[in-house]
Amino acid sequence: MKKVLLLSLGLIMGLGAFAQNRVMKNDSKAFKVDSRKAVAGTEITTSASTYAPKAAKSVVMNRFEDMEDFETMATFYDLQSNSWCSNRMVQFSDGSVAVTATMSHEPNQTASDRGTGYNFFDGSDWNEMPEARVEEYRTGWPTIAQWGANGEILLSHSPIRCWVRETRGEGQWVEMSTLPPYPDGYPYSADDASWPRVATSGDNHNIIHVIADIQHQVSSDEVHHYQVYFRSEDAINWTCEYSPLQDANEHIDHYSADAYNITANGHNVAMIYSDDLQSHVVMYKSTDDGQTWNRTIIWENPYYGCDWATDECSIFTDTMFGPTNTAIVIDNNGTVHVAMSVYEYIHDEIGNTYTTFRGRAVDGIYYWNDTQDAPIQSVDGNPHHALRLWWPSGDGYVHMEPDSTKWIGYLPMFYDETGALIEYDNDKFYIENDYFYKFRSGQSGMPALSCDPNGNLACAFSVPTTCRENGETNTYYRGIVVSYYNAEEGYWHQDVDYLMEDIMYMITECIFTIAADNVTNVGEYWIGFQGDDQIGLYWGSNATQTEATENIIHVMKIIADPDVVGVEETEAQDVVYSIYPNPATDHIVVSSAMSADATITFVNLAGQTVKSFNKALVLGENSINIDLESGAYFCTIEANGFSKTTKVIVK
Repeated sequence: MKKVLLLSLGLIMGLGAFAQNRVMKNDSKAFKVDSRKAVAGTEITTSASTYAPKAAKSVVMNRFEDMEDFETMATFYDLQSNSWCSNRMVQFSDGSVAVTATMSHEPNQTASDRGTGYNFFDGSDWNEMPEARVEEYRTGWPTIAQWGANGEILLSHSPIRCWVRETRGEGQWVEMSTLPPYPDGYPYSADDASWPRVATSGDNHNIIHVIADIQHQVSSDEVHHYQVYFRSEDAINWTCEYSPLQDANEHIDHYSADAYNITANGHNVAMIYSDDLQSHVVMYKSTDDGQTWNRTIIWENPYYGCDWATDECSIFTDTMFGPTNTAIVIDNNGTVHVAMSVYEYIHDEIGNTYTTFRGRAVDGIYYWNDTQDAPIQSVDGNPHHALRLWWPSGDGYVHMEPDSTKWIGYLPMFYDETGALIEYDNDKFYIENDYFYKFRSGQSGMPALSCDPNGNLACAFSVPTTCRENGETNTYYRGIVVSYYNAEEGYWHQDVDYLMEDIMYMITECIFTIAADNVTNVGEYWIGFQGDDQIGLYWGSNATQTEATENIIHVMKIIADPDVVGVEETEAQDVVYSIYPNPATDHIVVSSAMSADATITFVNLAGQTVKSFNKALVLGENSINIDLESGAYFCTIEANGFSKTTKVIVK
């Protein structure tokens, strides 16, 4: 079950260094879709902008330390979510961890044994892979949280049922109750609530909060969604009402199944909704265990409430950068942190369709917390650009905004064994049917946030990896990238860890990212994902796989670089902000946070030191001649007791 990843310096699948002043061709390619399916379309050109990007403070690194990977369970049922995953893993105060997934061991479309797969880490190792579901009957979409001082609570659908046990990881699960199917006044009594998310708050994790979706089928092509909120203090007696969205009349048909998330820390609870193309990204926060709620519009959709099937939306004349998958956590100070994957699209004037874009120039994971202003505003005043990362600068090129206080990560650049950039090919981005909808058209998607006791964050997300291709489909496998946020610094170290560097992941497709919302140890994060060797899904209304494959629910314990999370050398951690350009030619520029005497060393992929010299760095930009042959090197800068290593490509 337990594998140790061997991250060798010479492994050619390694994540290349990322230049902060990055320039690349706008390789976006458009295709037309309705609200669920992709079809062929035409190219659309993005208009120019006069935006001037801010200076970067991002530090990008490559680490080659061991990371622990655990195969917690296997399942042939590969559809873990309709939109994004959350509340599937929890770490407890003693360091133990529980993880859940929708599990079936039947390799067919029956899945009569479908239910909650569960595994537990006791602090030293995981249990054996589960052979049977927790429940005695068919369920799905499990969600888990701490319950009481030492226990855990589990819910799944449909209808939504609740199980608890007093001691986590031990004993039998006890079914406590079936949640009320609908709130008072709900007009369709035959429907059940489904797709739950659970979080617990209070001094003893005794107050339970669940958000879910009621789906009312009017006809084969008409479905209505009702968002509901459940609360209980004993796991038996529940109040059921429409979610706080009702206050703004947004609880019906604004958001669909699995397009929401909930989290809690202490007496603070926060829920977020982000889904429909005509709706806002909305957060509701409670500081009194869910008794009262405050509403925040994080991102304001300029076409809020607009019916795209009518002429009223023909005013949509500019491309828009909108959110797709969203993650949320609360730190120990009560601050809410949000990650949003972003994609670019434009509404078609006739019909309920829109055209989306592919390519590096439309990609990114955006960051916001509730100490910042809301709604998020665009620097150029255009509401379509509030979530824009890549900005045109003329001549068909775009530049990335390097402000890492707002951007978590983006589609990585990978290099081959000669040091050459592996170009991104739009045609190798897999967009088929339901699989496409899980990410909309976003390159980077399904972010999962995790927060440590000091307020440092890790954000894992799924990206197409140009260094790994599926031979049958001639498309990129997805992999998992992790960025880190240092609470003292206030910005993101972007795309630091690429989790698929080990050879064991050569043909693994990694999707449905999860994380433990709040972890016990500073700088130690728990990340999970679903992986198999086939691109696409076997389950879903328009499944792309013709045969079921065994999917593994992986969980990784990741110890972040101490320099990133500030565990050690806190006074020196800001010496080097960035090294660019990358790839370089005859020189590099070192951006330094202070004046300091530095030793700069270049090591080739064979581990040989090819150049080492001393340099007096000054505050700001330092241009340094390197005079190296073309190839890939690891550049280490040691200054003021601090060491930073970055992979540099020399052309």
